[in-house]
Amino acid sequence: MAGLLDAVRAAVRGAARTVVHAVLDDVFAYLAGADLTGVLTSAIDLDRVLASIDLDAVLARLDLDAVLARVDLDRLLASVDLNALLADVDLNRLLAGVDVDAVLDRTDLVGVAEKVVDGVDLNSIVREASATVSTEVISDVRSGSERADDGVEQFVNRVLRRGGR
Repeated sequence: MAGLLDAVRAAVRGAARTVVHAVLDDVFAYLAGADLTGVLTSAIDLDRVLASIDLDAVLARLDLDAVLARVDLDRLLASVDLNALLADVDLNRLLAGVDVDAVLDRTDLVGVAEKVVDGVDLNSIVREASATVSTEVISDVRSGSERADDGVEQFVNRVLRRGGR
């Protein structure tokens, strides 16, 4: 009789398993096609769930290179309206935070000066300045000579008692 009882138990267990599997298959098929958003959001405290997630650990496992490789940056940047973005920027406030002394400390001022001097044609500037000064000096000397010549002529005319021109 013990053998028969074991056989019945095994048959009942097998039948129960078959029924449970069939019921679960039906439940999962139903759930796959159903919109459970309302049920889940009303039954689950999402704030509590999200608070339990370690975002640092999630981000540590994230392969940013793989994510960025899938992004078309040219298309993304082409869609950005830079004028609208910059319209909201307070340049005075932004520049107030700039440490100009630190920027100048990191700047090779001698190198900048050398580039500026290399870009300026000093010989041409000196030539032009010299030519201008020389022209002005010659003009001043001629004018002075003419005035001196006139003065000598007037003196000679007075001494010789000639009538002036």
